Amino acid sequence: MFRIMVPIAAMLLATGCGKMAELVNQTRIVAAPREQVFAKLFGDGSAFTGLPLVTNGGSTRLYELVAQKGEPGFEKLVPDERPDAYKVKIAVAMEIPREAHLIYSVDDGALSTGLKFTFEELAPDRTRVAFTIDDLTGHGAKGFAVNRSALQKIARDALGKLDDFNEVKEPA
Repeated sequence: MFRIMVPIAAMLLATGCGKMAELVNQTRIVAAPREQVFAKLFGDGSAFTGLPLVTNGGSTRLYELVAQKGEPGFEKLVPDERPDAYKVKIAVAMEIPREAHLIYSVDDGALSTGLKFTFEELAPDRTRVAFTIDDLTGHGAKGFAVNRSALQKIARDALGKLDDFNEVKEPA
């Protein structure tokens, strides 16, 4: 399990910001039921497969990987700019089929970023998918850059799956 998330977390932590502007606040409407769209983006084989399930309340699920200082692989997860960090958490909170939110956090939220997908049912056969990248926040975030290439890859893979559905233009 831990080995699965180390490469993703390592990509998140490399320095440099990357180009994310084209992904922020992207919204698309597709001709498909909300449940079908959610399953396509975050069902079996999604980027989150392999994360440990912490809670399962049916449609509410929390997956997370927590690594603490001294554990094998911790040094690959912790940012170079935070050598004194004591904990790194990668979590995915899901409200199926309404929302999926990936959160990367250092030291209980002292530094965090993430990405979020929301799924709004417009009609039984029509779904609006909105995507946003969370700003880097927390104490000491000023001047700190997280390489968002891993977030960008997860986002592009999920958004690319939307191409399997017919896109619908909103009425003017």
